[in-house]
Amino acid sequence: MAIEKIILDVDTGSDDAVAIICAALSSKIELHSICTVWGNRPLSQTTENTLRVVDMLGIGESVKVYPGCETSMVSTLLQNRRGGYDGQRKSVNGGEKVSMHQETIDELPPSHTKAQEKRAVMHYVETLMNGADGEFTLVPVGPLTNIAMALRVEPRIAKKVKQIVLMGGGCRRTNSTAAAEFNIWGDPEAAQIVMNCGAKITVVPLDATHNACINSDEVEELYKLGTPAATCVADMVKHRIAAYSYLQPMARLDSAPIHDALAVCSLIDPAVLKDVRLVRCDVDISGGIADGQTIVDPRAYTDLPKNVDFAFDADRDRFSALLFSILRGEN
Repeated sequence: MAIEKIILDVDTGSDDAVAIICAALSSKIELHSICTVWGNRPLSQTTENTLRVVDMLGIGESVKVYPGCETSMVSTLLQNRRGGYDGQRKSVNGGEKVSMHQETIDELPPSHTKAQEKRAVMHYVETLMNGADGEFTLVPVGPLTNIAMALRVEPRIAKKVKQIVLMGGGCRRTNSTAAAEFNIWGDPEAAQIVMNCGAKITVVPLDATHNACINSDEVEELYKLGTPAATCVADMVKHRIAAYSYLQPMARLDSAPIHDALAVCSLIDPAVLKDVRLVRCDVDISGGIADGQTIVDPRAYTDLPKNVDFAFDADRDRFSALLFSILRGEN
């Protein structure tokens, strides 16, 4: 199998952290660089969380971190567009708020590696335009602001990339609103730009990630591996299971999806994704009740050309086995 050379785009968060760990440790992936973006937390925090993971892995010299956009392209310009939504967290029994993502990755010490001065948008443009055609795969697992802005600066990068594998959206599943998944809802205009940029795109949506959960028994097995990376993953998945039990209980009790890691793992073993279909996918940018919805048209004959491969399902057991094999240094 050819090694995938990737640029990872993250809003670190716990599942982003697991994605970074998988990309850094897998022998099937060459992690070229990491771009950070606003999303789960403000940019300063997502960058710090990313650097903590980089330090834990000991890759700060070889994998540079480039801070990106601090907010969406245009959606925050309309004061009432976000309604009363304040992130993926809510009060439990009227008391303390439970959140999907920790403010900081407290299991890891403060970073000592520094982020690059160059911003992510310019890093994309310069790296892709100076690289060979098809050299890089982009793996954005947060809002798509950085890549959309880079496409606006230099549209030719769409033809330079090998592919884009993004985590976001949903056909039958949502989380941030009744219509939308967080990464797409966070910057709908950016998502629409990326979906229609002309690159080869695979979408790893909630439909797939919610069917690839890790459970509490597997967390205990992760702790038994005893490595810093496995322990870090176990700590974060344990937190996610507790949060999901309050906020979005899974069909399988005591489990949680590791959304972003599934996108990375699909590069190592594409069979972790199931029912992948070429479809038409657009994003609602109306600002109304469906704002940020991924509008998936799976019909044989679509009104507009089909533009993305969309994963409607995932192989839970295969994903779990792959995660463990990466953490054991076997994949």
